[in-house]
Amino acid sequence: MSIIKFIILCIILYGVESTVYDITTSSSNWQSILSNLKPGDLVTMHQGTYTTAGSGYFQLTLNGLLTQPIIIQGAPDEARPVIQNPNTSPDAQNILNIQGSNFMLKHLAFTKGSRGIRVGPAATFNAIFDDLYVYDTATTAFAANDAGNEYYNITLRNTEIKISNTFGGGCVYFGCVNDLCRMRDSLLEHNYCHDTNGPVGGFRPGFQVKPGSYNVMIRNNACYRVSGPCILVYDDYNRGRNFIVGNYAIQSGTGDFGIQCTSGVTIANNVIFSANLAGIGVTQNSVYPAVGYIRNVTISHNTVYMSAADACLRLNGATHSNILIANNVFYCGNQPAITAVTNLASYQIYNNAINGPVSASGIQPDGTFNIEYNAFFDPNKMNLYPAVKSPLINAGINLDSQPVAHDFNGKTRSNAKPTVGAYEYSTVVNPGCQLNSSFKCGSSTAITPDYFI
Repeated sequence: MSIIKFIILCIILYGVESTVYDITTSSSNWQSILSNLKPGDLVTMHQGTYTTAGSGYFQLTLNGLLTQPIIIQGAPDEARPVIQNPNTSPDAQNILNIQGSNFMLKHLAFTKGSRGIRVGPAATFNAIFDDLYVYDTATTAFAANDAGNEYYNITLRNTEIKISNTFGGGCVYFGCVNDLCRMRDSLLEHNYCHDTNGPVGGFRPGFQVKPGSYNVMIRNNACYRVSGPCILVYDDYNRGRNFIVGNYAIQSGTGDFGIQCTSGVTIANNVIFSANLAGIGVTQNSVYPAVGYIRNVTISHNTVYMSAADACLRLNGATHSNILIANNVFYCGNQPAITAVTNLASYQIYNNAINGPVSASGIQPDGTFNIEYNAFFDPNKMNLYPAVKSPLINAGINLDSQPVAHDFNGKTRSNAKPTVGAYEYSTVVNPGCQLNSSFKCGSSTAITPDYFI
């Protein structure tokens, strides 16, 4: 017999009765409870492992109200309850399919199965996924990519995703190829994606936003040992820029770029350390067919340090429009700092600090200046904050439309003479990101294991 403790709150708000449920691992009908929630209902799941019934996926449809969202949460001050699919084969079903509107999942863990969390198959909006841990899935850990859907106001934050690589698949997959579905007006922040390298082939990027998706903010996330790009954003189809701001990518793109984009994107305040291919790559990949060329890209105040087999900045595409590259650090040693397949005379390129050869033509004289190893506080410890008297300090150009008013650490950036790179120099030592076992960079709260030191 199931043991379910629940309290019916005899309060009717806006004509809807709300119920509070308290579930333990002894609650045999916990899936039934979650499948029949009403606006305003609150479910607290206590620590332990909850295995979905049979070999099929667990489908949830949650339709709350803006004033009465449905909330499913792990018990505060307890370890996250773990929801698992019993099947780990490549043909396994997903752990959870979830759709609807005005709901939140918080402080939960998911493991095994095919995909971890599939947002769908129906259109979903006004949904928050907070403080989750998704690990050891067979394919992509978190996906919203069912054809015909428009997802919006989706937030994924404070979430760790680990080893979503057994049979291929990355951490987060938003939108569809060829604009068959799209994500808009949504947020990815404070997430940590790591160790998607694996013995089986597969692309496995960190955070991927497909063509036609727009106004997606990707900020303050961290990637470590990710085989595909840490962040991959395709063409916005001229609907509204996507933003890649304040992210940390370390050994991400172990077989690819650190950050890759096509069109309609602002890339600012990111720190990219030791990608395999280009630290930042602008490529004509799934470009909007109605236009057919790269356009509307701003790359400013990023620090890119070293590349194993490519340039720090790679610019592909023969035709382009409205490209701004300013106030970045491209430190690549023996690899090119910048490489391009076309003449860059029409690009807006200003005040970028470089180390390494330039394999590109057409850059104006004030587009780059050379720096040495002593420009940084301590590269050996991955501390790329400017050293005292670094040539990066006060070396930037004032951008009339400063895309980001703060630096990687959240400090106010100077408009008149900004520091070049992701960090604004303000104190002798780095006032923000310190790599240690309680990894905290900028405003990121993602935790890394000790081997990250």
